[in-house]
Amino acid sequence: MVVGSARDFLEQAQHPDAISFVDQPGMDVLTKVNHVSIPSSVVAIVDESLPIAVNWLQPNPWLSHVMSAAMLKHPMAEKHLENLAATLDSTSEPRLLDWLGPEVEGRRIRLTHASKRAERLERMGEFLEAKGVSPRATQQLRDAAEELVTNAFYDAPVTAGASKPISRTQDVELPEKNACDLAYGCRDDLAIVRVRDPFGSLSRRRLVEVLSRCAQPNMSVQVDESMGGAGLGMWRIFSNASLVAISVVKHRHTEILVGIAKRVTGPRPFAFHLFFRDGAKRRFWRLSTDTSIPAVNNSVMLELKSK
Repeated sequence: MVVGSARDFLEQAQHPDAISFVDQPGMDVLTKVNHVSIPSSVVAIVDESLPIAVNWLQPNPWLSHVMSAAMLKHPMAEKHLENLAATLDSTSEPRLLDWLGPEVEGRRIRLTHASKRAERLERMGEFLEAKGVSPRATQQLRDAAEELVTNAFYDAPVTAGASKPISRTQDVELPEKNACDLAYGCRDDLAIVRVRDPFGSLSRRRLVEVLSRCAQPNMSVQVDESMGGAGLGMWRIFSNASLVAISVVKHRHTEILVGIAKRVTGPRPFAFHLFFRDGAKRRFWRLSTDTSIPAVNNSVMLELKSK
């Protein structure tokens, strides 16, 4: 059903099973409507730049899915929309790697030591280039993986209350069953990297704050010491990616999938999807420091404490 007014849209969007698509003029109208609550899923379509899409998120807490008009014209759009609809229709936790389909070829690794990430990312770059991914896209995915893996080992445990701020000169060790899960690969039209950590400490509010700060026209970003930087790393991921999907179950996991289209003509297609769920029982982590090695390289070990 096509509607032409905010009133008609809000009436239709009250059905929890509905999936609504709203164009840029429609989003501009809805953003000005106070106290809007929409129980169904909404996909906003942006004609212009990423900053416009990001600036819709803060005043519209019900908005979690955005696609560019260029994405709708890209060959991957049909399969992408099928995956999104299936995910929104399901009551189970999103399985982001399933979005890639059986034709993807890649690798999946569990990292237990932060110090091993550089070696693994080097191998990741070699793999992607061998599969025909351009040097530029390969570097962008390596940068994204470095940002996400570093966040998983150093920022996520701090936000989760598992440790005090951890120096990047320290190695961080996770138990094997709670390792940082890294996957990367490609199919004919898309190259991806996916990182999953066991903390589930990323919040929608925090993510939107970071992106909104970086989306300002003058980009005069103030460093936020509480999260190890200004959030520029996450902004670069969104700025370069064709696809970003984020799934968080509070206290359980944060999973982020980043994809870059292998062939693009014209404007960059992009889409991002946010799945944040609360309600999981909190897990408790125990911090210990291995002082048997030189202080400059202390190893921080995080273990899940049984209740």
